Amino acid sequence: MLLRNRLRLFESLLVAVLLTLAPGAGFAAVLAGDLDGDGSITANDETLLTQCFDSESGYDPSADLDADGKNTVADLAIFGANFARTGGDVDVTPPSLLVTLNDIPDDMNDLLVVPPDRFEITLLYDAGGHSVVDPASLSVISDHDIGPHPAGSELASYFDVTPTRAAWEVPEGSDLARTSHALSVSLRDVAGNAVAASFGFAVRDFQWNAPLAQPQTIFLDFDQDRSLGPEIDFIESLRVYGLSSATQPAIEAGMRTMMVNEITLRVQAYYAKGVDSANITFVSEAPAGTYSRICIGGESPQGASILGAASLDLHNISKSTDECALAAQFGIFPHALDNLWGNDPDMQQAFAAVDPSFGGTRFGEHPLDPIIGSPDFNILKGTASELERFIEILYAADAFAQAIATATAHEVGHMVGLTAPGPAPAGLWGGTTGARATHNVTVSGGTPSSNYLMNAGGSFSFGSLTGRGGHPLPEFRALNWAYLRGRITLNDEVTSLIPPPVLDAVQPSVVSFPPGTQSQSVTFVGSGFSAPVAIELISEGDPTPNEVLDVVVIDAETATGAINKFFVSAATYDVHFINADGQDTTLTAGLVVQ
Repeated sequence: MLLRNRLRLFESLLVAVLLTLAPGAGFAAVLAGDLDGDGSITANDETLLTQCFDSESGYDPSADLDADGKNTVADLAIFGANFARTGGDVDVTPPSLLVTLNDIPDDMNDLLVVPPDRFEITLLYDAGGHSVVDPASLSVISDHDIGPHPAGSELASYFDVTPTRAAWEVPEGSDLARTSHALSVSLRDVAGNAVAASFGFAVRDFQWNAPLAQPQTIFLDFDQDRSLGPEIDFIESLRVYGLSSATQPAIEAGMRTMMVNEITLRVQAYYAKGVDSANITFVSEAPAGTYSRICIGGESPQGASILGAASLDLHNISKSTDECALAAQFGIFPHALDNLWGNDPDMQQAFAAVDPSFGGTRFGEHPLDPIIGSPDFNILKGTASELERFIEILYAADAFAQAIATATAHEVGHMVGLTAPGPAPAGLWGGTTGARATHNVTVSGGTPSSNYLMNAGGSFSFGSLTGRGGHPLPEFRALNWAYLRGRITLNDEVTSLIPPPVLDAVQPSVVSFPPGTQSQSVTFVGSGFSAPVAIELISEGDPTPNEVLDVVVIDAETATGAINKFFVSAATYDVHFINADGQDTTLTAGLVVQ
């Protein structure tokens, strides 16, 4: 049976749904359901709507006729009620289109530097509530070769396309030219409204290796003991929040094991996105080989309100950092939770049943705890009281595990280089002063409103730290994730997108040294010169370049330098000219020294 006929059966039942919609929801100037934008709702729109709902790509905003952020039966009801309506405006509004790399937003992508392969070209588009975007109309052209694909060839077929996004990871080994690149992108909706955009970026090699080019292991050490009490620091922290009691060592040992495992798994989850995961592994026991270590437990010697601290390792150069050293200045300190958020309703609700400071009873001290804390406890056979206590314990344990996992993932972010201060490409839009230093900031210097993992610690509530109170769990923002995945390079040389230099000639092209002279001046002629520059002379059979001395850039087309006979032997040389931003050119056999 056709979709239209099925909708007719539901129309009478869904009148109440339609009446609850905002006034005129189905009767805007562009009719809701007019997916081809021709001013009427016909069988062609039904076909398009069916494709939207049948898509394996998930939510399609074009089919969201009631604009509630979901594709539901309410959208079908609106379509059914509007079917065969005419007289709507013809759609003349083109889709929006953002061309970027690695999903980095428009306000942070003005100057991006990426490696020669394995970065993502991402396209974000939206029909804006009008006609459906036509994926088959997508065109993507590069002005430079991308691997085997020549400049000017069509690249759209290599993109994974959804109703709102298209992406292509430039294949490993593509070896893009280390210069400025430009993409030209266009698409249209089914009504024929077209949109086009261009995007420029630079390609350079990593000044250091990619931060996680090699697998890295982080040892989460829960066994540090700085004599806060009779037990190791982590046990003392569990007791502070009522998650364990010294009176029940067996229950306490079981809770410690569960918390250690759960925190480790949740920290790993922050760095894992299925096949698109960062090259980092977290363990709770000291592994063999090279690893970094951070300790978890107790109170910070720097202050009772410090939940975490770690050193910033720009570019993640060290793979064996010990954050537990230096008199335990660095680490994760769960004792701070109460000092930071003891008055936060989300925290009070989480620990109300177990934390004595909130009127709760420590796990192990309630009469039911020996029962529900036993390895043999079966929740399917427990009494109502046992299940209630069991759920209370799990609720508190979940809050504690998530809070400590989030803090740990944040501090490990610092250990691997987040967030490099300053704007891209030299930094990752990290703060430079105060509490925001090495934390995410907006382009105006403020704290992002989104719940990003590397935001400054003082910006979190207990709810945003743990995903409670309507908050999503924190996540890495796109720029930070691109760094962790080796899809963006930190580069302090590239300051604009300019063409590479061109070296046309060296004047004179033959240099000799009359008696009594040891140096001769030469002039380099071409275009695109950008000071300061380095000029190297390379001869066949000599792997060590000879530098031209006293280089001065006169203008974009002229530079001068000196050849010293004590440093440059008689030979024919290729002249390697390197601009300030790392772009270069070589003039083969451009200079003869006699």
